[in-house]
Amino acid sequence: MEEVDNAFRQAVADGRIHGGVLLARDLTGKIDISRSYGVRSLREADPEKRPPMTADTPMRVMSCSKLLTSIMVLQCVEQGLVNLDEGLERLLPEIAGLKVLTGFDETGNPIEREPKSPVLLKHLLSHSSGLSYALSSPLLLKYREWQGLAPEPVYDTLDQNYKYPLLFDPGTSWAYGPSIDWCCRLIARASGISAEEFLQKHIVESLGIGADNMTFELQKHPNMQARRADMTYRGEGMLPAVPQGTNSTGALRYEDDARWYKDIEPHGGQGIYTTPEHYMKVLWSILSNDGKLLKPETRELLFKPALTPEAEKGMDDFCAQPENLAPCTPAPIAIRHSHSLGGMISLEDCDGDRWRRKGNLAWSGLTNNYWTIDEKVGICSISAFHLLPWADPVCVELTTKFEKAAFGMVKP
Repeated sequence: MEEVDNAFRQAVADGRIHGGVLLARDLTGKIDISRSYGVRSLREADPEKRPPMTADTPMRVMSCSKLLTSIMVLQCVEQGLVNLDEGLERLLPEIAGLKVLTGFDETGNPIEREPKSPVLLKHLLSHSSGLSYALSSPLLLKYREWQGLAPEPVYDTLDQNYKYPLLFDPGTSWAYGPSIDWCCRLIARASGISAEEFLQKHIVESLGIGADNMTFELQKHPNMQARRADMTYRGEGMLPAVPQGTNSTGALRYEDDARWYKDIEPHGGQGIYTTPEHYMKVLWSILSNDGKLLKPETRELLFKPALTPEAEKGMDDFCAQPENLAPCTPAPIAIRHSHSLGGMISLEDCDGDRWRRKGNLAWSGLTNNYWTIDEKVGICSISAFHLLPWADPVCVELTTKFEKAAFGMVKP
């Protein structure tokens, strides 16, 4: 890890990153890495007054929330509250009633048709429902304009942010979208308690995390607010320029975020605040199969591809388009992928036997936070930067260096 330490320290010294956290554990007990670098905020002009980044620094983990919400849905399945092959008429009629958007007529009104198959719960967890984030679809961008609404989340409710049509028949393709955001509402209706209460009872308490370390409701945790990281930007915007990497030279800057000061309806795909240290507790529970979160047979669903071959092709096609959020990052786009009920599955080794192996489970978050669980190697890891825009080349390069070093420490 000396080379990794040097690379991160130099990146902080050069101003290429403001800070970062690295964590990794393996099943042999030989690897238990926890490294922190730099600072958690650039708000203070005086570098000496900037608080250090630590493993217990709360962050808005964005799409890293998806694994946690997917686990909660699977816990509902174990409790007999929902069925993976169930349609959504009972618990999410808002989605069950959506049609497929095919275009717009000459007057500018949307053309929609009935889907050929219903949206099932398993489609939500595998991003094969037909829902897509609007920024990845010109059709949806036009639809949001027709609605008179902003293209992506600026509102307080799921209906305002994500009530728009499907792009394809459920189960037939793949698109990165708000399917798991909607799952918070499904969890609440199925269980009779809020998504926040469910999170606290079935993940936070089960792992001894503590409410001040994982929540949808930041405003109820002043201790967490006091410790949290601020948002750091490189250049302008949340999303990378096209082609990716062209905005990598912008200077780092602090920017405030309204989300720090107001809780909205829980969004399961992006709404959780937690720390790298406590997120690692979830990764470790899944890797070690300790039964604290999921029964062994349910846990296996996280590592089993849930897509049809047709949908897998749709996923690879989606990831290959430079304007899209490529969720395979930092793994090579050329590697074939699938999606389980919990994250991306690599269908090939990423770099021979030196990195993520076939069957690897992984995902990431918009704020350049990356996690992976590899059953074959027996290791899990997370790198967390809390920096925008997404897929920052410096963060991706450093994450790749860290992961390969950690994987390389595991002896056969």
